[in-house]
Amino acid sequence: MQSVSAKWAPALASDHGLVSKINVLYGGSVVAEDIVFAEGSVSVDRGSDVRRSLSLTIADPAEFPTTETARYGVYGQTIYVESGITYLDGSTELVPCGLFVVTQVSGNIHTGPLTVTAVGQEILLKRAIFDAATSTKNFPNAAAFIRTQIQAVIPGASFVDASTSGATALATKTWDPGAEVWSALVEVANSVGAELFCDANGTFRLVDVPNIDTAVPVWDVSAGEMGVMVSAEMTLSSDYVYNRVVASGENTEDNKPPVSAEAVLTTGPLRYGGPFGKVTKTYQSSLITSTTQAQATANALLRKYQAPNRSVTLAAIPNPALEAGDCIRVNYGDSAPVPPELHLVQSFTVPLNVEGSANFTIQTVSGKDDDTE
Repeated sequence: MQSVSAKWAPALASDHGLVSKINVLYGGSVVAEDIVFAEGSVSVDRGSDVRRSLSLTIADPAEFPTTETARYGVYGQTIYVESGITYLDGSTELVPCGLFVVTQVSGNIHTGPLTVTAVGQEILLKRAIFDAATSTKNFPNAAAFIRTQIQAVIPGASFVDASTSGATALATKTWDPGAEVWSALVEVANSVGAELFCDANGTFRLVDVPNIDTAVPVWDVSAGEMGVMVSAEMTLSSDYVYNRVVASGENTEDNKPPVSAEAVLTTGPLRYGGPFGKVTKTYQSSLITSTTQAQATANALLRKYQAPNRSVTLAAIPNPALEAGDCIRVNYGDSAPVPPELHLVQSFTVPLNVEGSANFTIQTVSGKDDDTE
C-alpha cells in the first residue's frame, strides 16, 4: 500500500469524504489543473499488461478535442490523477492513482457527455518496436537492460529495481527488428522471477512476484460495524491452476547447455499427485542459463499459477492507496463459516467521485488461513 498518514486507515472505517484531483499534461507541462468531471474511475489489474487504466466522463461536449493540443486529444496528452480522503476537520490527504496516456475520446458532440479513456505508461512500450536487432549481450544484468530500453522509448522515465535477482548476470538473447519492446522486457523480468509494471506515480518497477506465505498484510478488510467490508463472495476454482512448474532454458548464443528445474506443491489440497492430480505448467526461455535461475523462475511461477485457486470478490469502502499485489487481511465476521484469511490483491477499481463510491470492488487471489488467529 502507498505511504499514508496514521489517520488514513481509521478514517476509512468511519466518517470521511472522498476527494480527487485531476490534471492534464501536454509536452510534460500542465495545461489544465483540477479539471471538472462528472464521473471517473481508475482500474488496477495485476493480470493486465497495462496495470492501470482511467475512465472519465466529461459533461461539456465543447471539450471534444478539435486541435492537436486540445486537452483531451490523443496526440501525447497525459492525465495525472490523485485521490484521497477529506477528514472531518476539513483537511485532505491525497495519493497518486496514475499517470495515463489518453487513447480515446468519444461522445455526443451536441449534448455530451464525453468519455475519455486513458491507460498507463506501459502502452508506450507496447506500441514501440526494436528498430534494429537488440541484444542483452552488453548489459550486466536484467535491471540495466530493462532500464535502458524503457528510457530509449520514454526519455527520462523513472525505473526502480526492487527485485531480488534484477542485479544478477543476464544471459545473451537477441530480438529481431520489429519485435515488441514490452514483450521483450516482460520476458527478461520473468527470467529473474520478477514482474514489471508502471506504478501510481508513473515509475516503472521491477519487483519479485508476491508470495502469500511471507507477505505482511497492509490493510484489514473486516465485516461489522467498524469494518470496511460491505460484502464478500468467495470462489474456489481449478481453472488455470497448476501444482507443478518446470522452467528450462538453453542458450546457443552463450554456448550454454540445457538447464531445468521444477517447483512442486507437496502439501495441501493442491498437492502434486494428490486427489487434485498432476497439473504441470512448462516455461522455457533462452535467458535461463543456470539451474539456480531456473529454480527461482519455477518458484515464482508456481506462486502465480496456484494463486487463482482461492479468490474473493470484496465490496468495501474505497481505499485509493491500495496497490495490486498488496496482502490484505480479510475478516468475514463471527457469523461467517470461514475464518479470517490473508489474500493478495489482484485487481480493483477506485471511484473518483462520490457517485461511484459504492462500487469499490477488490478481486483477490492466493487466499490462505491467517495463522496468527
